Amino acid sequence: MKNVNFRNWLDHCSHETRRAVHGKAQASCIPKGGLIHEIADPAQELYFIESGTIRFGATHEGGKELIVRDLGAGDWFGFIGCLGPGLRPNAAYARSETRLRVVNWKDVEEIGQTDPRLWQAIAAVLAGLADHFYKNFENTVFLSLEQRLKTALQQISKWQNTRKLRVSQEELAAILGVTKEAVGLHLNALKAKGQVQLGYRSIHLLEKAGP
Repeated sequence: MKNVNFRNWLDHCSHETRRAVHGKAQASCIPKGGLIHEIADPAQELYFIESGTIRFGATHEGGKELIVRDLGAGDWFGFIGCLGPGLRPNAAYARSETRLRVVNWKDVEEIGQTDPRLWQAIAAVLAGLADHFYKNFENTVFLSLEQRLKTALQQISKWQNTRKLRVSQEELAAILGVTKEAVGLHLNALKAKGQVQLGYRSIHLLEKAGP
């Protein structure tokens, strides 16, 4: 399967499968800042985001934060834990008031017994995740910090579907695994080149950002 992602994986299944999955979903409302799951929590559900934004990441015991990515309305999540060791690999919390539809993994397994395309679609989602994390690792090794920053800004632009990004320097530092000061230095360099405008917890991309 090609072009399968968090948003459209279920579209690659039969109509009966789509109806069955949605029919098993239970509504859940998460307040801003509310925790959906913590690292190493048992993975027993898939989630569909009806509205709001979910952030995935981790916090080191020393307080340093890592941001993996944000997902928004129309996206599904929860695949890795359910198909891996049965534990969540990261924490997930709501960046804004969020409405979820929650599907028990046992129901997914039962539905998948009659439609092998469900498993093919989920496997394609996992392959996409593996490719995403490999590219991040490769960028860490081969790209300069300025190139990594430009790549991250472009990715956030895709996540937020806008060139006027709602992101702080602290958040960018947590995404890239560097200090806020290093991010600020390179953002100012991009500003001097006319590539970005900087605001309070916001960055406006003035041209395509990338390596």
